[in-house]
Amino acid sequence: MKKFTKITTGFVVQAFEKNKAGEFVCTGQAFIAGSQEDYEDENGNSISPPEHKYQQFKMIL
Repeated sequence: MKKFTKITTGFVVQAFEKNKAGEFVCTGQAFIAGSQEDYEDENGNSISPPEHKYQQFKMIL
């Protein structure tokens, strides 16, 4: 196997503030990972979690 996909369930939390025009705009967001993780091979088949380095989640505005 040369690559795999990790699927993590969770929640996205977004903060909004009013700007000078009175519109709410997103000022920050975070992903809160749940405990369920699924792994798939290149063909979408379920696999056992392979050994891999942890990759943090980074959400960008």
